[in-house]
Formats: sequence, C-alpha cells, structure tokens
Amino acid sequence: MSESMKVEWTDALKTGNKAIDNQHKYLIDIINDVADIIETNGTTQSLRKVINLLQYYTEWHFCNEESCMEKLKCPVLEKNKEAHSQFIETFLGFRAEIEEGGDAHAIATRMYKTLTSWLVQHIQGIDSELAHVSGENSDITS
Repeated sequence: MSESMKVEWTDALKTGNKAIDNQHKYLIDIINDVADIIETNGTTQSLRKVINLLQYYTEWHFCNEESCMEKLKCPVLEKNKEAHSQFIETFLGFRAEIEEGGDAHAIATRMYKTLTSWLVQHIQGIDSELAHVSGENSDITS
C-alpha cells in the first residue's frame, strides 16, 4: 500500500458542520494509522491499539453526529442511525477476527479497504445532508 492510497481530507467530504467535519478528519487519521501498520508490517498488538481507539472514537462520534442531526431535525437521521449500526457490526467482525488469532496483516488490509470506502461513501451520501440543515448552526454537535 503506497502513501497515495491513504484517505485524504478534501472539500468533497465537508458536511457543512465544522465540528462534525473535524471529527471526520480525526476518524480519517485513525483509519490511516491502520494503513501505516499495513505498510510497516506492524504488530498485532499495534493493530489492536488502533482498533481500540477506532472503536471508542467511532462510537463517540456516531453518538454526537446523531444528536446533532436530531437537534437540527435532519431528514436522514434514521438512515444515518441504521448505517452507523451496520458499520459497527462490520467493524466488530474485523475485531473478532483479530481476537481469534487471524492473519493480522490480511485482516488489517481488508479492514482498511472496507472502512475507507464506507466512510467516504457515508460522508458524501448521508452526512452531507447536514449542509442543508446546519446553516448558521454549523458548530452544533450534541
């Protein structure tokens, strides 16, 4: 995996909510840490640390984002909640594979590809709806 394969923040990922955008930027940084582990053949232990951080931060972010959408009466709130649930289920599947002693490099590679694809599509397809409801409330999170 080359440096250019990492996800980079672009204006195409903006949601119209500064706080949510900053959280998305940090999620991208964490996911790119998985890419670093793949590129350097990092240890299973280092992958577990990143997975722990990713799970904690993702769950916290999803809660904030859903709360923000609820306050702003965003029409895609329920669709967003369902997408978040599916993401967590997928993520926990990868986590379980690691915990069961699977090939950490292979799992990390699949996880990275799945998570980056999901995150970009999710932001552009669902979270971008915040731009239509945020207006002057572009810093609301929870």
